[in-house]
Amino acid sequence: MSHPLDDLLSFAEQSYIRMQAEELISHCLAQGDSSPFENLVEGLVLAGASSLAVMHEILEEIRIAKTHHSQEGLGVRQDLADALEEFGVRLPQLVAVAAPEAFHKIVSQGLRREIKQAAPGLEQEDEALLEEICADAAERITKVARRMALLNKIEANLRDWSGSLAYHAARSFDQAEEGEASSLIH
Repeated sequence: MSHPLDDLLSFAEQSYIRMQAEELISHCLAQGDSSPFENLVEGLVLAGASSLAVMHEILEEIRIAKTHHSQEGLGVRQDLADALEEFGVRLPQLVAVAAPEAFHKIVSQGLRREIKQAAPGLEQEDEALLEEICADAAERITKVARRMALLNKIEANLRDWSGSLAYHAARSFDQAEEGEASSLIH
C-alpha cells in the first residue's frame, strides 16, 4: 500500500522532471542541436529500467512541444492567407491543403506565381509588399519545420531507447520468473 507522502514525492519528482525536460527541449530547439538532449537520454539509459517512467514523462513533454509548434505553423499559414486577402488575393487551397503541403507551398516560388496570377492588376508597391510578406512567412515556416524535424529526431531517439529498456526489463523479469520456477521444481 502506498503512503500519501510517497505519492506526493512521486508527483513532485514527475513535475520536476517534466519542467527540466521542457527547459532542455526549449534549449535544444533554440540552439538547433539535439546533443544536450541525447546526453540526458544516455544518462537515463544508464540508469536502467527504473527511468522508463521518466522517459514517458519526457515523451509527453515532446508531444506538447510538437503540438505547440504545429499550431504555430498553422498560425503562420493563416496569417499569410489573411494578409493575402487584404490585397484581394484569395488562395483557399493554401488553407485547405494538409499542413506539410501548405508549408512546402509557402516556401516555394510557386506561391508567388499564383499570387501574380490571382491578382494581375497589383501595383508595383503592393507586389513588393506581398513579396516581403511571402518571404517572411517562408522564413517563419522554415523555422517551424526545423524545430519539428528536431523534435521528431529527439522523440524517435527517446522512443527507441525506452522501447529497448522496456524489452530488456520484460526479458529480465521473465528470466527471473523462470529461475524461480526452476528452483521450486528442484
